[in-house]
Amino acid sequence: MKSALRLFAASILVIFAGCDHEARLTNLENDNQDLKAEIGKNAKNAKNADFDLQSKCARDARTWFNDTWSRDKDTILLDYTNHYNKRSNQCIILVEYHYHLDKNGSWVNDMNLCDVYENAKYGNISKNTMIYFKPTYRTGDLVYGCEVGDKKCATLDEFNNLVRPYMSD
Repeated sequence: MKSALRLFAASILVIFAGCDHEARLTNLENDNQDLKAEIGKNAKNAKNADFDLQSKCARDARTWFNDTWSRDKDTILLDYTNHYNKRSNQCIILVEYHYHLDKNGSWVNDMNLCDVYENAKYGNISKNTMIYFKPTYRTGDLVYGCEVGDKKCATLDEFNNLVRPYMSD
């Protein structure tokens, strides 16, 4: 008799649990939709935060550039590119400065890679393009002080390859 009573109680429990199954499934589906909405909201907030940091970096880089660099009569080109590096949480600026070296038309291309907020220089290259008229017309390029971090370089292409990770992450 006890086993029959237990069987009857188990049957009733299964019936009630089965009836509740639809409600539980509906609740789980609603919870799943709520979680998806929350994930979408967080992703949108993260994109907005990234955009805000990029915008702040652009404004601060412009201010840093204008406070740090100035043109003079020998300036051919003075410009910059900035990038908010999300991986390292840094505002990086690459300044390119071309100026006349002599009356023959020789010129220098100085490039500097810096952190705007730390005011730290990470790399630089100075490339002189020399123009000679005697004994015959010719040009020559000389690279001075090419390095990024602790890595030395010998050409502008090598410098650009070393700078790329700072300006792309």
